[in-house]
Amino acid sequence: MQLRPNQIAAHLAKGLAPLYLVAGEEPLLMQEALDAIRAAARRAGFTEREVFDVERGFSWQRVVESCAALSLFASQRIVEVRIATSPDDEGRKTLVALAAQLQPDTLLIISCGGLDKRQRESAWFRALDSAGASLYAWPIKSEEFVPWLTARLKSAGVQADADAIKLLAERTEGNLLAAAQDIEKLKLLFPGERVTVEALEQAVADSARFEAFDLNDRLLDGDAQGAVRSLQRLREEGLAPLEILGALTWCLRSLAKAAMHRARVGDAATALEMAGVRRFQQAKYLNALARVRPADGLNWMRRAAQVDQMVKTGQDAAAWEELLTLILAASGAALRSPKP
Repeated sequence: MQLRPNQIAAHLAKGLAPLYLVAGEEPLLMQEALDAIRAAARRAGFTEREVFDVERGFSWQRVVESCAALSLFASQRIVEVRIATSPDDEGRKTLVALAAQLQPDTLLIISCGGLDKRQRESAWFRALDSAGASLYAWPIKSEEFVPWLTARLKSAGVQADADAIKLLAERTEGNLLAAAQDIEKLKLLFPGERVTVEALEQAVADSARFEAFDLNDRLLDGDAQGAVRSLQRLREEGLAPLEILGALTWCLRSLAKAAMHRARVGDAATALEMAGVRRFQQAKYLNALARVRPADGLNWMRRAAQVDQMVKTGQDAAAWEELLTLILAASGAALRSPKP
């Protein structure tokens, strides 16, 4: 059974499938679908959950044993397998075998990244889809973004003028996570009020919350040009370097902590948990973590301290230059800084 993200709520209202495969190229839609499945499972009595993060050298026998084991604490439980890209040959064979012998007290959830046409039409994908349900989160096309925003605003109870929606679409540039975060802020800022262009512009001018999230997202994506554009917008809106540095440092510190934990434990997903990265943000951090060494994080913190010192000594122009250099380095566009 193939589902689209906007069909998951209606599907779950009719009952749970025994297996779900959630894949795609839009992290927000994937995460929300997974959250909805888990919530429905909890309501149905699945109170225990075991999670497996698949990385190099992963033993698929662990998943087989988990699905076959009797629960010690609950009569129903979730076994969740998270794969960064797509399963390897052993994984594909294991998943096909599990799909053929699903246990009635076990809900199997598999999530993975983007899949090409050949993978979506492969035997393992078809086997999982036939045994339960599959959901593929495609990127929102440019012509679909404004209607998606409009529906999202309505669902959040936010009334907005057409021009305000258009401005929000321009500012978020197709970034669904940034748009969703902005909508939540609008919900808090304008309860029961209609959002106009002027109100939206004022809300953005009053704080760094809108573009700061966008800057962090683009940096994590390795989109140096987009990150530089976000920095320029923040500067044009009159924000000071330290206002930008606060949100940026929080992001970089989390990434640096994850890099140090990964060097010690060897597992990216565990490292992100140890670094305190929230689950809905982990997909972006996981991609960024692949290009980061522990030494990089130390260099970023040194540069951030330099920006802070430059501002405090009246060197604003130099602070902006150092902030730009920091963003380029952290997004992977610049050569790594030498060790201090």
